[in-house]
Amino acid sequence: MEERQISVLLEQAEVQRRLANHKGAIELVQKALAIDPTHAHAHAALAFCLLDARRLPAAGIEIRTALALEGNDTYIHYVAAVVMTAERKLDDAWAHALIALDEGHGDAITHVVAAEIQVLKGDNARAKELLLEALELEADNCDALTELARLELNAGNRAAAEEHIELALKADPSDRDAHVVAGYVALAKGDDAAAEQHARFVLNQESTHEAGLKLFTAVKAKRSPLLGVWWRWNTWVSLRDDRRQIALLIGTFVIARILIIVTDELGYETLSQFLSYGWLGFCAYTWFAPELFRKWLENELGTVKLDPDY
Repeated sequence: MEERQISVLLEQAEVQRRLANHKGAIELVQKALAIDPTHAHAHAALAFCLLDARRLPAAGIEIRTALALEGNDTYIHYVAAVVMTAERKLDDAWAHALIALDEGHGDAITHVVAAEIQVLKGDNARAKELLLEALELEADNCDALTELARLELNAGNRAAAEEHIELALKADPSDRDAHVVAGYVALAKGDDAAAEQHARFVLNQESTHEAGLKLFTAVKAKRSPLLGVWWRWNTWVSLRDDRRQIALLIGTFVIARILIIVTDELGYETLSQFLSYGWLGFCAYTWFAPELFRKWLENELGTVKLDPDY
């Protein structure tokens, strides 16, 4: 009787998780754990829900609890691979993905997670192999088609990316990740209106969807050359680690100062003044552009329905 109750609660939690109702999903899994605190699958399900709610440390605790309770379960190893990928513990994540794949129960979604790990490890060729294997298992798997489209787009194969993402949206027209990739494919084609439609669809479904917000921001950056320069500069810098960011910013300042001094010493006073004012203008721009960009996005996102319980 208790096992049946737990199964029903976990099924309901999965439905809420897919609807992006993170709070509701977590509460349902917690009810299941109140019935049986040692239920390994419930701990794994809670890890998934916490990860979706961006509570990564808590998700890590729950999945390790699940592994301690049941270390031979394929589903738990699959969830462990997902959580540890988010933690960027890629070697550990890959080890769990291999266990899930080697058990003979490796379904399409497990192959997709394994492919995502390989992308992060820099092995796109192996990732593509895994995605093709996923499609052999399930030809219309939306996640596999979406990741394959993302991979092709990043490789510059826009036509292939467009073909795969159309199939993904046909398989599941409501999939948020598929709409995000479709938006980037549209941006690559220069169709920012279509890209914005995809972004708005995602944000209307889940107003805090990180990838959807990034897509929406990319659309706005493309439409505004002035603010788009700041966004691209900020994105380019933020892709580096902290040390490289500091080195890049200091290096930019040093180079600018050297150019100003050298041109002044060589008698190019007009050019020196131009560089000096240009540097001051750049500093001022980086000061006010973020605030303008933020306000612009707030105004644009005013039509998106927000979740008051988030």
